[in-house]
Amino acid sequence: MGSHDEKGVGVNDVALVQAFSKYFDLVVPAEGSEEMNEIFRMRYEVYCREFRYEREEDCPGGMETDGYDARSWHCMVRHRPSRYAAGCVRLIHCEPEDPSSLLPLESKFGESLFHPELRPELLDRGTICEISRLAVHSTFRRRVGELSTPLGNLASFNFAPDQIRTFPLVTICLFMAVLIVGGARGKEHGFAMMEPRLARLLKLSGFQFTQVGESVDYHGARAAYYMDLTHALRVVRASRVLGKLYSTAQHRLEETTGWRETA
Repeated sequence: MGSHDEKGVGVNDVALVQAFSKYFDLVVPAEGSEEMNEIFRMRYEVYCREFRYEREEDCPGGMETDGYDARSWHCMVRHRPSRYAAGCVRLIHCEPEDPSSLLPLESKFGESLFHPELRPELLDRGTICEISRLAVHSTFRRRVGELSTPLGNLASFNFAPDQIRTFPLVTICLFMAVLIVGGARGKEHGFAMMEPRLARLLKLSGFQFTQVGESVDYHGARAAYYMDLTHALRVVRASRVLGKLYSTAQHRLEETTGWRETA
């Protein structure tokens, strides 16, 4: 998984969540839409130009894509005042009837998995997914004015202090999208390759990940993690603050796409 806010993602303020809802929208783009191209351009900006995880020459047209995009559900958080994409994430799913339809984590890092039970091959293939390509635009991670990008000079926007305070919630909202979209598609088990630091930060917000793989060198130290999506949804719903953010995000998605979680 990619970029995230490194100053912490704990949420304990209802007013902050209300402010976030004022400035950001959660979107599930339609396949082939211009919004999907926005996601690919932002991934290029983050994964190629900023972090150098991927080679720019492998991303024609300034869009970072791969073969897993075709069997993924993509989510985007949009900054309402500027209309720019602030962050994105995708859920890669398997074709249950196709033995060769593996999660990337299985294909690339299967030998690193050590948990005796929380393994993709031991679970119902129709209920598993991989949380992947998490990216947050640098403007919503850094101090305003530090970076101008080909996506537009977002640094020129005069962000009010109450907007800037909401920026760390972009990452949290992306994980809300994982729960909403995963629930709508019957996914109960989520896997991800991530930095241990990100797993610790997410734990502050109630997203409990269990490490199920040894640390490997993949754009820095990464390890395989597992999250029980059904349990995470219950925790979020029971939270006074996170429940508010979840309800707002779900309502926005239902209005625009009809997506409704079923867990």
